[in-house]
Amino acid sequence: MDVCFSKGAQMTPRSTFLMVAGACAALALTACSTFPSGKTAEAAQTLIGTWQLVQFLPKGSAAPVKPDAADRYEITFVDKGRVALKVDCNRATAIWETTPTDGTHGTLTFGPMAMTRMACPTPALDTGWELNANSVANYAVAGDSLVLGLKDGKGTYEWARKKD
Repeated sequence: MDVCFSKGAQMTPRSTFLMVAGACAALALTACSTFPSGKTAEAAQTLIGTWQLVQFLPKGSAAPVKPDAADRYEITFVDKGRVALKVDCNRATAIWETTPTDGTHGTLTFGPMAMTRMACPTPALDTGWELNANSVANYAVAGDSLVLGLKDGKGTYEWARKKD
């Protein structure tokens, strides 16, 4: 049985599968999202907004890795524990949780990430951000700067709050 749209367009089994899989992933992420309450929620508000990657500082004496264009690498924390990422020409979404230790520091974890896997036309910044997101252990906010520290001290990502 073929499913047809106007003007003769047809959905292939592959496109049907991708559409259903995408809808299921979005539903699962929405159902699992939580957001802290009380003082924890107030402290988590320091993360809310869009941040652009400044640099990745790998562990040890390796040189910092900086993007050619900061707007190609962004992380947007939104309320209700959702996060959206821009990784070059790809996009990702996940849930996030934090346990603040004070108003500007705390632990930070991301849930499973749903991400596009497009072949970007320009060389991607090779920091492995999309892979390291699940290795984030903590955060620190100082004014318009955000530092995300990786588990086991494997490096830090430095971000700047995006100006409107």
